[in-house]
Amino acid sequence: MILPFTSGLSLVALAALLAAASTGSAQNMRPSYKSRASTNALPTPGMGFNTYNQVSCTPTEAKSHQAMDIMQSQGYLAAGYNFFQVDCGWVAKSSTRDSAGNLIVDTNNFPSGMKNLGAYAKSKGLEFGLYSDGGYLACDPDVPSRRLGSLGHEDADAAQLKSFGVTYLKYDNCYAGGSTAGDNAPKNARTDFPTRFGAMSNALSKVGINKLLVCQWGVPQETSDGSLIGPAEWTEGLSTSYRLSDDIASGWINVVRIMNQAIPISLNGRSGPGHFADGDLLEVGNSGMTIDEQATHFAIWAMLKSPLVISTDLSTISSAAKAILLNKGLIAINQDSLGEPVKLIERRTNDYDLHAGKLANGDMAVLAFDWTNTQRTIKINFADLGVESADVVDLWTGTTQSGVTGSFGKSVNGHGSIALRLTNIKRTSTASPTLVYVEAESGTTGGSATRTSCSGCSGSKKIGNLGNGSGTLSLEGINASSRETVLYFDYINADVGFSFVGATNERYALISVNGGPQQNVSFPLTGYNWNKDVTKGYKVRLTDFIPGSSNSITISNPHGFAPDLDRIAFVAA
Repeated sequence: MILPFTSGLSLVALAALLAAASTGSAQNMRPSYKSRASTNALPTPGMGFNTYNQVSCTPTEAKSHQAMDIMQSQGYLAAGYNFFQVDCGWVAKSSTRDSAGNLIVDTNNFPSGMKNLGAYAKSKGLEFGLYSDGGYLACDPDVPSRRLGSLGHEDADAAQLKSFGVTYLKYDNCYAGGSTAGDNAPKNARTDFPTRFGAMSNALSKVGINKLLVCQWGVPQETSDGSLIGPAEWTEGLSTSYRLSDDIASGWINVVRIMNQAIPISLNGRSGPGHFADGDLLEVGNSGMTIDEQATHFAIWAMLKSPLVISTDLSTISSAAKAILLNKGLIAINQDSLGEPVKLIERRTNDYDLHAGKLANGDMAVLAFDWTNTQRTIKINFADLGVESADVVDLWTGTTQSGVTGSFGKSVNGHGSIALRLTNIKRTSTASPTLVYVEAESGTTGGSATRTSCSGCSGSKKIGNLGNGSGTLSLEGINASSRETVLYFDYINADVGFSFVGATNERYALISVNGGPQQNVSFPLTGYNWNKDVTKGYKVRLTDFIPGSSNSITISNPHGFAPDLDRIAFVAA
């Protein structure tokens, strides 16, 4: 079925939305999430330090003092990193609580106790944060863990945390179902997330602790009808931030995995003041990535409005890594009062990504980064952003070019980035294009590809089982004005991957135009629900078209599953 249609709210309309941005847009924001009730505790993303990446679950008083001293004396506190948090390991290895029912502090590593550590943080001008777990046991490298969690003791533990001077709790998800080795880090969907994490949220509210990170690794809740919803939805009203994905680890692949999981959250407006999506701790300063990759990682987190939490040895950090963490321009983007993350504008597979978003005063944050892992020049076309001209602030160099028109280009190293703030913007008046849609179910399927129902799809149907060897879909009657043409895809990818398995949270499709060479296209996650989580208007730039309306495409993937397809669109002639 081919229908003319003027696009609604979708990726293709983002440039128009950006073009319509104006000063005062913060007041016009209509987020689709609910922040933690009655606190206003996290109007901008949190910034601070967490011990985990440096020492795992073996923090000590001495190392904590050292990190806090450096935060105060070497510019981190002044830059906005205003909390210090001890992660797992402060609770003693014990199967029991003390006579008052409290968690027992590991006094071997913290001889002065946690109340004194909290006072030390306060003396340095820092807020004090701690860790606990919403299970029977806390996470720990020893499996099964020998440290207790807070499940069933939420009120007592919240009161104990308050007595230590804690203002911010990271609340983990290990051993939720039991105390055996198999219960260590469950990644399966559960029905009890809102009630289990809600118990601690309520307990914290009673004692006046208002900042809570729900750390459940991006695991979905199973609702009463059997469908899945992600933590962006099930943590609404419970927490000031939530982990959008599984744990970060060293290496560029983990940045890619987490970013691809963040894309649908940003597109659907499910992160913002009082309820920020947390991409996990920063790897800046740690091994496993080049300095350019570390810089891009930081820029992505900053522009996605993730909390910025340092987690490295500050006593040995390189000057280059320190400069990344203290970048004033990117911190200002992260802490912008609108709190709106950048959104994916276009992914040019194996080339570069382009993301952009509004700022409170009408400026625009722009991020482009390289996929080729080679030194090259990236050129950002302003038309893709709905911009005619602007003053361009390069956030890596701090330089400003006034009155730039048409485009901005810059040389970057492998996986390097262009991070910009556009000011004095003159916006284009071009409206969103009129699109002609081709329903996927109207095409010709081959092999294992199947037509199936889909409540969130335009015609209540989609094509699934594409790829994985034999599954193919061919669509005809596509209009093109030139050899290279942009098509717009409405698709579903709910194939969520977790840490340490090589997941990048994207599916690939091989697309042949008019029987020509197959072109590889990345399709990032759209959510958790294969029946309704549709990303609309995803731009795919393909070649080998012939001007006119007689073009065809064939979608396949012999090496793995492609995304499920709702429909495609092209610009009307």
